[in-house]
Amino acid sequence: MASSAGNDAIGYDMLRRVLGPSADAVGAALRHYTEYRLRNVARIVERADAKSRSLRGAVVNLRVAHVLLADGSHCDDELMADYLGGLLAGSRTEQGRDDRAVAWSKALAGLSALQLKAHYLLYREWAARLRIIGVYELGVEAGRTQATMEVSSVEFVKLLVEDSEVDENDALSHAIGGLSRVGLLDEKFSYNGDLVRVTPSITGLELYGWAQGLPGLSARGFASKAQAFELTAAIPRLSSVSFPRLPDRAVVRDQTGGRQRQAQIQAQRRASRARDPGVSDSPP
Repeated sequence: MASSAGNDAIGYDMLRRVLGPSADAVGAALRHYTEYRLRNVARIVERADAKSRSLRGAVVNLRVAHVLLADGSHCDDELMADYLGGLLAGSRTEQGRDDRAVAWSKALAGLSALQLKAHYLLYREWAARLRIIGVYELGVEAGRTQATMEVSSVEFVKLLVEDSEVDENDALSHAIGGLSRVGLLDEKFSYNGDLVRVTPSITGLELYGWAQGLPGLSARGFASKAQAFELTAAIPRLSSVSFPRLPDRAVVRDQTGGRQRQAQIQAQRRASRARDPGVSDSPP
């Protein structure tokens, strides 16, 4: 059993609880980490512990543990730590053979803090609001198109650039365009001074599931299983959200039990058509 200042800083019991037997090998590597890197690892492991499903005797694949914690140890971003914690939690299995999180970790490593925050802000709203029964299937293109979401540019950018040093216009193009380029948003998007209009992608839906600690959450199961999870330092929800392409029979519900009924959806459509005459009443 590895014993070090690194393990003491993180809490070996928690490390063992999250990683299983892999904790010994990881603990040996932690002895060479600086205090800064250990603090970042501790944050990731704490988030993984909070998101872990009750699976007695579970093991995290050693390759996954090393890749996630080595890469994450250099990042002190709260949201990145939360996503990595979800990947780590979702990798706990009986045999420790599931190494899919390695690929997702590398995808996260290729995102800037702004791009990751945009992903969280947008997909958290899809998770909270798309609790629709028998309306459409997010696993097919037509269903994802129906889930096209419009958000006030002013509100979105204000939350996006908070605590950053990036110009608002640059931040918006970098975040939305960047997510689309790597497949985390659909290629059909637009933004201007009034509205940001985006459509989810299968990859973006799956990544949000992993961040929640749900490995392999399919696009088909997203609307019923995804949760609007919060961070330790909570980021406010987006309030100026509408879904102009939802069918008339849809009932959009948030996870607090509130409902936006048919009349509200039709009002959203009328507002969208006033802003953009090209918005149709019917789903494509």
